[in-house]
Amino acid sequence: MSFIDTHCHIDTILERTGETAEALFEQLNPAPEAIVHIACDPDDFEWGKEFLQKKALNGIKIYGAFGVHPLAAELFNQKAEEGILEGLKLPNVLAFGEIGLDYHYEKYNADMQKKVFLRQLEMGLELKSNFVFHLREAEDDAFEILQKIDGENIKAHIHCYTGTAEFAKKVLSLKGTYFFGFTGAVTFDKTITIKEAAKAIPANRILLETDAPYLAPVPFRGKTCTPAMIPNIAQVLSNIKEIPLDDLFKICRENTNKMYGI
Repeated sequence: MSFIDTHCHIDTILERTGETAEALFEQLNPAPEAIVHIACDPDDFEWGKEFLQKKALNGIKIYGAFGVHPLAAELFNQKAEEGILEGLKLPNVLAFGEIGLDYHYEKYNADMQKKVFLRQLEMGLELKSNFVFHLREAEDDAFEILQKIDGENIKAHIHCYTGTAEFAKKVLSLKGTYFFGFTGAVTFDKTITIKEAAKAIPANRILLETDAPYLAPVPFRGKTCTPAMIPNIAQVLSNIKEIPLDDLFKICRENTNKMYGI
């Protein structure tokens, strides 16, 4: 059972638990082969760069991504751009992200989010980066933007997928290569739409992730999520896809290699 948590926020886990990174990684059981730490708030870029210098802890490899989250769009400025570019120079940083659109909360500023998303896409395309997308309850605007940048050179991880099966099919019709990450949300009783999407998306386009410390899967709801909870997510996906768990792990591991080269 070899797995990688393709999307987590180690700094936020540590803020919640009060632990050190070393202590956290020693406690992970089962331990992932690697994790991808997402630095998506400009205030956390320096911590992310320092953490990624470690490259591994307790035998677990450390990778990362840098970008400005849509809910932090108001913090995007020249300094943030410089911070992203510095982060992307690190040899174990694999992608530009997470970036995108999030219309879930009241009083969201769609114009600002789209402007920041487009600017970061422009930066990433210029650098020929892989992307990590956060697309929440913004399917029409998101697809319009994805169509604008579409091309065979695009490779992206749509993380924490909570969209519809129909939107996923539209994205898969594009020329780019898109993977869909599923978190503990797929294990919740009331998330029928997410389960339908997981059923519809081909197994060779699915990634395992936690988005830790958020969205701890059943039976850990209400607790701080960690990368060790990936097997609980994988089991539910295995049931949904009606394939053996070992095969699900193997397929997702291959997908991770195709997406991130690890």
